[in-house]
Amino acid sequence: MILLSDNDLVVKLAQCDLIGESLEFLRSSAKDCSVLNTIRYSLRLNDPEKSIARYVGSAQAYERIHELLDSCQVLPEAPIDFDLLDHLNEISEIDPGEQALFMHAKDHHVRLIDYRILTGDKRALRAICNYDQPEHFEFLRTKVTCLESCMIGLVSNYGFDHINQKVSTAKEQVVNSKYDQVLRAAFGDGRSQEHCVECLQSYSSDICWLL
Repeated sequence: MILLSDNDLVVKLAQCDLIGESLEFLRSSAKDCSVLNTIRYSLRLNDPEKSIARYVGSAQAYERIHELLDSCQVLPEAPIDFDLLDHLNEISEIDPGEQALFMHAKDHHVRLIDYRILTGDKRALRAICNYDQPEHFEFLRTKVTCLESCMIGLVSNYGFDHINQKVSTAKEQVVNSKYDQVLRAAFGDGRSQEHCVECLQSYSSDICWLL
């Protein structure tokens, strides 16, 4: 399976040291993972101090992202499907990075290559679910993994205690403003697996058409 990932989810999984578990859960490896070609620039990876302070949130996440990039693929310019582009342009919530990701997904769909999109951008996913012509995005249905669905799968595969410990460790390492609010609500001291799963399901209920 080819994994097409945006920058946001890569950062969150790197912060929590869950890239390895996520790839295993998705039955893939780093060499099967392709990231946007803007990742180095958009996360300012050539400037460690700025990257950590403004984008990735911790030195540990910075190192893990570099490790992933050493093994994974970088997506080239996406083949343009002009019909899909017309619909993407009608949805203002979809930024250029997500547009490129969806273009690659459509290309894989047409070429019958198995793929999955990993994205932390629920704003774009929510906009697609609310679009008045959803049939044009049918190629994304059941092909999307967001932060919440990924974490639910990880809890199921590796146990709540293991994932909770990793997420809680990340909270101590990551710059407060860069620590995800969903993770803050679902995990931590005094949380139970039941609370965690209910919380994650609640945060992703409005995009379940794609999941």
